[in-house]
Order: sequence, then C-alpha cells, then structure tokens
Amino acid sequence: MPRMIRRVFIDTAWNSKKHVCYDSEKDVFFEVDSLAELKDYDEIYLDSSIFPNMWQQLRDVISNGKRVYYFTRPWKWKEIRERFREDLNAKIGKVSKTDKEDAYLLWKVYELSLIKNNTHRYFRLLTIIDVELRPLLMREEILYKNLQRVRNTSRVGVDVGSDVKILEKIIDDVRRDIVDRAIKLIPGFTNTAKYLGLNIDDVNGLAGLLVYIKSASYQKSVKYLGLYKAKGRDAWKMKKYSSKAQRYLTTLTNAILWKNGEIDIPRYKDLRRVLRAVIETRKQIDLAGGAGV
Repeated sequence: MPRMIRRVFIDTAWNSKKHVCYDSEKDVFFEVDSLAELKDYDEIYLDSSIFPNMWQQLRDVISNGKRVYYFTRPWKWKEIRERFREDLNAKIGKVSKTDKEDAYLLWKVYELSLIKNNTHRYFRLLTIIDVELRPLLMREEILYKNLQRVRNTSRVGVDVGSDVKILEKIIDDVRRDIVDRAIKLIPGFTNTAKYLGLNIDDVNGLAGLLVYIKSASYQKSVKYLGLYKAKGRDAWKMKKYSSKAQRYLTTLTNAILWKNGEIDIPRYKDLRRVLRAVIETRKQIDLAGGAGV
C-alpha cells in the first residue's frame, strides 16, 4: 500500500520569528526556525510571503525532493477569513489575525480547492528555477528603484557624485548573472531569444518573464499579466495581476520595439503581441523536444 502524502501548511515569518505550521493529518500546530526542519513532509504549502532569508532554505528543501507550493491570491485573505469564520471560532477561538489562523486557513483553502478541482488557482509550485532566479530578480528590482530615485534626485540639482555610475555597474552585473543562470536553468531559453530576434544584451526581460509565467495558455497569461481593460466604476480595485511579471514583459517589449526602430511607449496591444510571440515560440520549442538551451 503506497504511503500517504504528508502535507504541512505554513504561515511564514520574517527575521528571527518562527514559522507557524499546521499538520492537517495530526490536527496540530507547531513552530520551526527553518523550513529544513520539515523533513517528514512531502508537500509544503506556504502563504504568499517568501522572505529573502528563506531562499536558501527553499533551495535545500526542493533539492531534497520536497514539493513546495505558495499561495497566489493574498488579496482574498479577507474573503477567506470571513468564509471560514465559524471554523476559526471552533478551532482557535477568535477571528482576529494570528499566525496559527493563517496556517489553518491555508489548509481550508487547499481542502476546498481540492474538492472543486482548482488547486492550481490558489497554489503554485516553486521550482529550482524560482529559487535560483527570483532572489536575483528581487535584488535587481530594488537596485533599479534606487537608481531611479538617485537619478530623480540629480535632476533637481542635488549632487549625487558617482552614485549613478556605481548603481548602474551593480545592476549590469546582477542582470548578467540573471541571464547566465537563465541560460543554464530554463529549457530552450537561448532558442527563444533567437526566435524573438534578441541578442544576449536584450534578454533580461525575457528571463524575468519566463520565471513568472507558468501557463502555456495565452488567455490565462493575459489575465495574469493584467493586459486587459477592466470595466466598471471600481474596476481598478477588481483588477488583480502580477506587476512584477508585467514589468519584465514591458522590458522585453521595449527591447523588441527598439530593435525594430520603434521608440514609442509600449501599449497593451504591443505587450499582448510580444506575449503571444513568446508563448507560441515556447510551444514550438517544446514540440521540437526543447532543442538547445
């Protein structure tokens, strides 16, 4: 008889705080300092907060054959908390936010999504590509925001010395590292870049985009990237998408437009056109057996 898959649901913690875990099979809460302590579990479900100090832990856990998922719809917490109000009262005795509550709610969401056969809508599998590239992408994003801030400061007459050149050099190095790892880790990455007419200096946006978009469906990717016009008075509140993924698609689209001699700011139709080209190219590479790196 095959062994039952053991799952644990975790409210992740920052710095020296412990991660709060819920074992649904044993119906117990417990705490760990590191995800590496969860050796007895086959599947680990995290909330949406993946902190910088967790990436090495995740690398070790995934390398040891564990499957790690993270919650993809943090904006639904209020709705989820209300839906399971009675369960929370019975389990924890109060409905105000606690670490135990969030770990327990992750399990309730998983349980319900399993019944509805839509677990993929709420939890996304983390891969070695994620743990190797996302920390670098996060670093690049923070550095780039700092560079923009310094540039804006210089525009109003503040002497920023050599700060701009130093930051530009650091960002260039990080982007090179991102591309180098993408070439090694993402199947068909180099061929995808070639099909899109890009050289090695133009592919940072492609690397970031391929880390974040997992679906081979164009329509699902359009929704994930927010490439649609929401309707209604409060449409902007209802429109949920990955701003990080959209940033990398915009970077990629800019690179392609500039190569074609177009210098206008990319519009939705440009972003959708490039997204479709990326998805179709990836499908062709997959059909060809993922030829090349």
